[in-house]
Amino acid sequence: MKYAINAFVFDTDQLLLAREGEVVAFRLNEAKLLALLLSEPSKLFSKEEILDKVWAGKVVAEQAVFQNIRNLRAIFGEESIKTFSKKGYQWQLPITQVCADPAVNSVAASEREGRASNAFHRPIAASILLGTLLVVAVLGWWQSTMNLPPLPRLALIPLTADQELAQSFIDSVDDGLRNSEQFTTVVFNAQTVPRDFIWAPQKYFQTITQFTAAPYVFMGWVSQQAGSFRIRYLLKSSKNSWRAEHHATTAAELARLVNNHVGLILDSGLLDIDEQDALLMGAKLKLLQTQYPQDLNLLHALIRLQTQRGDTANSIALAKELQEKAAQQQDHLLVAKGNLAEASAYIHDNLLEDAELSLAKAETGFQAVDDFESLADVEMERMSVAFARNDYDQVKRVFQRAQEFSRRSGDVIKEYRLITWAAVLAHKFHQVADSWDYLDRAEAVLDQHQQAPEFYALIQFYAGMFEQEPAAAEKRYRKVLSLLPASQDWWERERAQAHLSELLITQSRWQDALDLYADQPLGATQELLVGNIWKAQQDWAKAEAFGVQSFKTANLNGQLWNALDAAIYLLQLDKQLERPANSVYRQFLLKKAADVPNWIRFNKAQLADAGLELPLP
Repeated sequence: MKYAINAFVFDTDQLLLAREGEVVAFRLNEAKLLALLLSEPSKLFSKEEILDKVWAGKVVAEQAVFQNIRNLRAIFGEESIKTFSKKGYQWQLPITQVCADPAVNSVAASEREGRASNAFHRPIAASILLGTLLVVAVLGWWQSTMNLPPLPRLALIPLTADQELAQSFIDSVDDGLRNSEQFTTVVFNAQTVPRDFIWAPQKYFQTITQFTAAPYVFMGWVSQQAGSFRIRYLLKSSKNSWRAEHHATTAAELARLVNNHVGLILDSGLLDIDEQDALLMGAKLKLLQTQYPQDLNLLHALIRLQTQRGDTANSIALAKELQEKAAQQQDHLLVAKGNLAEASAYIHDNLLEDAELSLAKAETGFQAVDDFESLADVEMERMSVAFARNDYDQVKRVFQRAQEFSRRSGDVIKEYRLITWAAVLAHKFHQVADSWDYLDRAEAVLDQHQQAPEFYALIQFYAGMFEQEPAAAEKRYRKVLSLLPASQDWWERERAQAHLSELLITQSRWQDALDLYADQPLGATQELLVGNIWKAQQDWAKAEAFGVQSFKTANLNGQLWNALDAAIYLLQLDKQLERPANSVYRQFLLKKAADVPNWIRFNKAQLADAGLELPLP
């Protein structure tokens, strides 16, 4: 059923509201409440009835009703809904039913009866005339758009600024996003979402999407550099995330760039691909980059993906392409990012002198615009160079510069992660005192800035790795599990679970190890870990069953790295049982491992044990 309400048209079946042909974004519960009020316009609905019918028995505070009534009044006007003290709420504005079949061409006017006040009454004839005019105005629009798919719905966290910028500028960019023609937005104003959403979106994502009924979340922050404005932002879905940035001299241009790029990403389906499906992501990115060759965010993302896979030759070639195109567009910041990406690929291939040249170019570019966050990234890559040269003194010297830049960037989480990484490098150099000192310093940074408990989990995880006594390590790993909910996707939790499982296996505490995975859904990684527990007990049937299931799960979800892990595990099992190697898994490794060169590098010993030699591409 469609109703015309002044300049609005509301579809009660699709819960879609439009004003003069443009979709108006509002929350799902607001739409349900509006549909309820319009279902019987003359009825007075109590709070209890609204809670029962709109929230369907969910336990929510009465404040939810007040808030949604307030939001509807903000859209339709204060006079649209009347409050009857201790009784409930009643719709007040005239509504006109819009005929779904244009051939009927008739209008059923619905006038309020039994109003407590006549202030909102209109003559029936005038109401019918008004309704007819509205039908003529909107019916054509509905007919032309009713067969089109709805625009993507995006939960918008209001923009923040890296430094003091005119609020009018921020509001102008925000307004540009809210009025986009490529997606609809629902503003999520909760103050419980600080900037750490950028570092840990999984912590807030489910709450935001449930509240807004939007499958995608957007958060961005703006800064001013070298006479232009820069916006960096994160797009998050349940399966994937996307980071991008733009530069412009005006708020209108900045909003236009964001609208176009976000609309492209939402329309492309990139966010609907599992983030671990590197092959599908790569194929999609290559296609998009071909279609939109001037969109340098696509090219930059493709470079990062190739580097993660270990395809450094392609990464270097693409990084040079990024530098050339960015120079043509006079985007000097992206030229520097291309230099940084090129250096990362060189380090991966141990071409350290080439890496240093690229890092020097990147540093010059970032210094020109006081991009302290990126300057910290440059120094972190220099720490990797020093590590590759086995020069711990140089690691420490470079770390000092990296920490200074991360502090000046104002990003507390970046600084804390930098310090924990320094702790890991110290541990690799067997510098025990330094490794523990760095963890203490990282914890002090979190304490000083009163960061969320979840961020302490990384410190506990590394402390578990550093502990010499099994009991102390177990305590650390269990602390990680207590800090991070199993319902959220945390790398620290997954790795702590894996390390603790291995620790319990060495102590033959089989049931304790299995209990780690009880009462939770198992992904491909967890299924393989459970298989290892049964393998350690020499329960070969269960060990094989979980390995096979891990292989199936990984392939089903496009998780090539996990599928390769399961395949090599099953071949090793064949060898241990002194039976012929399964040709299915052997052929899978021979065909697919080349797509992930890094996997080959990390699993040389396991491949040799299975009798396979896979050349790097």
